[in-house]
Amino acid sequence: MYIPVISDVFGWLFKLFYGFSQQNYLITLFLFAVVMKIVLLPFGIKQQKNSIKQARLRPKEMAIRNKYKGRNDKATQQKLSEEIMKLYQEENVNPMSGCLPMLIQLPVLFALYNVIINPITYISSYADSADALTKAYRLALDLGDKVHVAQIDIIREISKAPEKLAAHFSGEGFAQISEELSGIGQSFNIFGIDLIEHANFTWPLILIPILTFVFAFASTKIIRKFTYQPTTGDASTQASMGMMDWMMPLLSVYISFQFAAAIAVYWMFQNILSAAQQILLCKLYPVPQVTEEQIKEAELQLKGKSKQHKEKKNVVVDDYVVDDYDKTTETDKSGGNNKKKEGVMSTRKVGISSKVRKIYAEGRRLTARKKI
Repeated sequence: MYIPVISDVFGWLFKLFYGFSQQNYLITLFLFAVVMKIVLLPFGIKQQKNSIKQARLRPKEMAIRNKYKGRNDKATQQKLSEEIMKLYQEENVNPMSGCLPMLIQLPVLFALYNVIINPITYISSYADSADALTKAYRLALDLGDKVHVAQIDIIREISKAPEKLAAHFSGEGFAQISEELSGIGQSFNIFGIDLIEHANFTWPLILIPILTFVFAFASTKIIRKFTYQPTTGDASTQASMGMMDWMMPLLSVYISFQFAAAIAVYWMFQNILSAAQQILLCKLYPVPQVTEEQIKEAELQLKGKSKQHKEKKNVVVDDYVVDDYDKTTETDKSGGNNKKKEGVMSTRKVGISSKVRKIYAEGRRLTARKKI
């Protein structure tokens, strides 16, 4: 699928990386995957920061869920959803922001596929001859105008039997064109696997869907381990998550049978880089751990019984408010009380009253208003 501007930019990058890698198509795919991951990195950082916000709201969310725990009727569940959504809106948190990077990947894949299946236009030096080569290919294979022809098919035919196309090619310099395109065709052959071909059950192309599944499954597990999971933890949710861990890799396998193997290889690189990126983001922007104590405190806040919301009361002892240290009194050198007398003063401890000890035992903090 041709996407204006995006396909042209991708084609330019592909040609740049293809020359930089000494016409190694595997390295070209890897470099392109790295660039795409760098371009999308800001979205990954934003997603990680959003996960941190969600984790901080987790105690309040769980308090709301516990409030309606055991009540599964439709009206209660709707009320639950409304309160949770209100909580997220008040804190300016979007729980669906994690879907954005995945949605952006779709046009990237479509544009990349267009570049891969049309290497004559985007990689070779003979883009102007693409139409003449396509026409010669149709005539050589007796194909109608309605049959779609991918340029990788033309390159494959030139590599196998260039004389078929030469007889129908109306342009000039077919020998030079054929030599360059045959070289491009050879660059698609990586360890005996022709990346132009679709995956199938023949050796070694069968390795493509197998490796696609392995990398997709491993990447899913790693990313899940290093990503905040805002789930309720119930059995049905856990079962759904477990099913998704299998469904997405299996979907990748299906796609690998439908497109050129080069697309599947690119997807493998993306899975590897995505796992590495998530590990890095987890280290740079760690998600706070939620404890049971925080959830209980949030439940108390929801009920209006939290210690943090109670008015702190200061206790006055001998006309002074005492802090978390022993009460002292100023004395002169002789040890007698002499607060009004100026001169060198020292301090000595006096006993803590039973009232203050009780305050300490209750965990309440006393603040001093002035020095004693």
